[in-house]
Amino acid sequence: MKITHQQRQFGMSSALLLLFGAVLYMASFLPGPLHPSSYSSKKGAAQAGIDARSSRLHKQGAIGSKEDPNARANYEFERLKDPYTGRIPENIRERELAFSLRIPTAEQIMRQKSPYTKLASANWSRRGPFNVGGRTRAFAYDITNENTLLAGGVSGGMWRSTNGGSSWAKVTDPDQLQSVTTVAQDKRPGKTNVWYYGTGEILGNSASKSGASYYGNGMFKSVDNGITWNPLVTTQVPNNTAFYNVFQFVYRVATGPATDIDEVYAALPGAIMRSTNGGNTWNSVLGFGKETTEFGKSSYFTDITVSPSGVKYAGMSQFSSGNGTSLTKGAYRSVDGVTWTDITPATWPTTYERIVMDVARSNENIVYYFVYVENASGKETPNLWKYEYLSGNGAGAGGTWTNLSANIPMLGGKSGDLNLQGGYNMVVKIKPDNPNVVILGGTNLYISTNGYTSTAVTKKIGGYIANNSSYALYPSHHPDQHEVAFSMTSPSRVYSAHDGGVSKTFNVLASEVEWASLNRGYLTTQFYTVAMDLNTTDNFIVGGMQDNGSWSVETTNETSLWEEVLGGDGAFTAVTARSLLVSVQNGTIYRFIFGDDGAYTGQYSRVDPPKTTGYLFINPYNIDPNNEHTMYLPAGDTLWRNKNIDALPRGGSQSATGWEVIANLNTNEVISAVGVSKAPANVVYFGTRGGKIYRIQDGLATAPTRVDVTGINFPAGNIGCLAVDPRDANKVVATFTNYGIVSLFYTTNGGGSWTPVSGNLEENPNGSGSGPSTRWVSILPSTNGNTKYFVGTSTGLFATSSLDGPNVTWIREGSTSIGQVPVDMVISRTTDDMVIVGTHGNGVYSTRFTGPLASAEDVDLAIAPGLGQSYPNPFRKGMTTNIPFTLTKTAQVSLTLFDLNGKAVTTLVNGKLNAGRHVASWNGKSKAGQEMASGTYLYQLTVDGKRETKRVAYIK
Repeated sequence: MKITHQQRQFGMSSALLLLFGAVLYMASFLPGPLHPSSYSSKKGAAQAGIDARSSRLHKQGAIGSKEDPNARANYEFERLKDPYTGRIPENIRERELAFSLRIPTAEQIMRQKSPYTKLASANWSRRGPFNVGGRTRAFAYDITNENTLLAGGVSGGMWRSTNGGSSWAKVTDPDQLQSVTTVAQDKRPGKTNVWYYGTGEILGNSASKSGASYYGNGMFKSVDNGITWNPLVTTQVPNNTAFYNVFQFVYRVATGPATDIDEVYAALPGAIMRSTNGGNTWNSVLGFGKETTEFGKSSYFTDITVSPSGVKYAGMSQFSSGNGTSLTKGAYRSVDGVTWTDITPATWPTTYERIVMDVARSNENIVYYFVYVENASGKETPNLWKYEYLSGNGAGAGGTWTNLSANIPMLGGKSGDLNLQGGYNMVVKIKPDNPNVVILGGTNLYISTNGYTSTAVTKKIGGYIANNSSYALYPSHHPDQHEVAFSMTSPSRVYSAHDGGVSKTFNVLASEVEWASLNRGYLTTQFYTVAMDLNTTDNFIVGGMQDNGSWSVETTNETSLWEEVLGGDGAFTAVTARSLLVSVQNGTIYRFIFGDDGAYTGQYSRVDPPKTTGYLFINPYNIDPNNEHTMYLPAGDTLWRNKNIDALPRGGSQSATGWEVIANLNTNEVISAVGVSKAPANVVYFGTRGGKIYRIQDGLATAPTRVDVTGINFPAGNIGCLAVDPRDANKVVATFTNYGIVSLFYTTNGGGSWTPVSGNLEENPNGSGSGPSTRWVSILPSTNGNTKYFVGTSTGLFATSSLDGPNVTWIREGSTSIGQVPVDMVISRTTDDMVIVGTHGNGVYSTRFTGPLASAEDVDLAIAPGLGQSYPNPFRKGMTTNIPFTLTKTAQVSLTLFDLNGKAVTTLVNGKLNAGRHVASWNGKSKAGQEMASGTYLYQLTVDGKRETKRVAYIK
């Protein structure tokens, strides 16, 4: 029996969907870096200051649960830490990306001639969600053509639209850093093809998992109007998992109007940096490196804005990076960008944190400063100040300040008040033709037509619904505001960037502002989970997304519209013949109920048992593949079972009906994964965060007996997935998600013994080194008899056709589509060989496999000929970069380095080489041994007269 998309979704009343959105939506986020770390160097002191600040912000803003506001942070840290050191390995993101690039790709193999063309298709199709955007901090439009839009996802890369947001193209390479936090255009005539964007999100760091890359790595520049981007090498660092360079977190990038220099500004932790040569070199002009050489005494938050005529205004938080008071704090003004005047009024609060501001284009003397402040008890008391320049350097009598804080939008009701969530979501923008029309953004978006001189004409225009009565979303908009852009050609037209993507209104002054979503094809959503009915061949899928709830779609068409099922942080989901199950953070589960005809009955149940505690932030559960009404649900060290969830009462109340505890470990262990067999039925495996696995032979028994089947060779890591072979319950793959340990183990005898099978996903046999974090495994014994194994990792998707022990050869799937974005879940089914991939940053992909995967021999023979990408890239002085290349036959070969002017630097290879794979190394020096300058270099491979060229960045 097939339940169509329309039956599953459109049959639900909008009132019901709004109910769930109102009850469960939480604008959750995680400020700051993932976990405090201890370092002994100066770098470590900087990190300690950042971590201390972040820890404080966790307490005041991050939504986990009432009992544990750091639930998400703790969940992610336990998944990733090296169990032997208790830390996330330093430099792991750069190292794992470079390591993964050395693993052969399915596309490389498919390019080979017969017989390799008979291998499984590597054509991964985007599934969307076409109409749902992810967390977006960066947005701007081309001032010469407003139909060209640039938008950046926090973990989804940079995207570009040339038709006003009707469609988007991703312009960040799949293997590049995917973090974008700010973007700006050079607005000078003749220079508008130049753009800059910054990376790294220090506040708001959602699910700060390695691979989403919330630690940034400097700035990027485009000289072709945002189509291609290259790193500014002087802002790059070799380590973007530990903080020791201010360019790892870019709050704001801004350009200046000077005609004789290419002026760029970057607001960074502790400092305002300035470049006069388009980002090639930088100097600190305010804060760390200028007023103080001690990072811990500089501002944690900074911001900068530049007026059309070139006057610069900066905001420097009073709170320092070292968890104390900054030496350079407050409001600053500069005409030349080098000399700055402190214009902070004496009446400002004594303590303040993040500051954002905007200059009025119609009167450049007017600037609004929006300031995050807390009172002594930690309650938000945000400030809004209006500054008007009068004369001189703008200080003292040279400028006037008006305190508008009493008129901050506090509209009451359930969702009417401004909520800055620790400074996570803050924006202020002034209408270009009227300095009294000002938009403020927090959790919601507000507008005032009298410059907030009173509350009489202030209203909510985005985020939650306008009447403040609930937490239902404002139509075609989303809570948590990060950027606003007024149109210059039609100033009532406004673009809004938020945690749900990008929206546009044609009339922000309308009595009821109407937004249009611009998320069509803007694939920046962050999926935790995906699900489909494993017993059908229909195309219906559902997935749980961070901050954006659970959504579903029926068709494989990338442009199909997805439908929201439930709000909140979308967690585990499941699809069966008569059920659609969705959940949110901390174990709250709902079941929508369908009849035999596939139509939604209008009934639903709250599934999770009452008064149960210990749930993980994203808590797993499993539906018996042979009985859609049997559920296994872990909570802490307890495993619950319900043999008939269909008997749970309808409606939103919790009930103990049918719930039984079938395993209570009575330890400090936390159950983190559950797997249930299909053939034979009723075998249940469950694993813990401490690396233990238990088997229950008959999950339906009145008093089931569990057997400890933990492998003697297991590490004490977090088990994220237990994939049970659907043909044989004795065959199971256990996935360990942590860094620094062997990641995958396989049993063929029900846990009697376990063999490591992570193979070439590990750099070293003991799991140490640069291998990625593995997240999920799926086993697909396809209809043609060729078993396929898929593993989702922090650097993308990998597959193999055989688990033949420690020497398993995995190949990278979707290198030109999925790329190296984290894959949190991959699922498959035997009915039609469908595979679904949920990524954390670029939505969902799918394919149907119809042929065999490559064998180890295939991989050895079919490495793509020609020149590969060097790794690491960029690399620093004292390091070497490796340049791989493959020859299909014995040939005359040369490999030469050039600078961008075409001058030869050095020749690494010159002679005849045999067929096969080769690797050359470059240490950043010329042929004469001279250290080269920082910059981008070209390396050119010539094989029998045919040339191929790639780029590498060197940082001196």
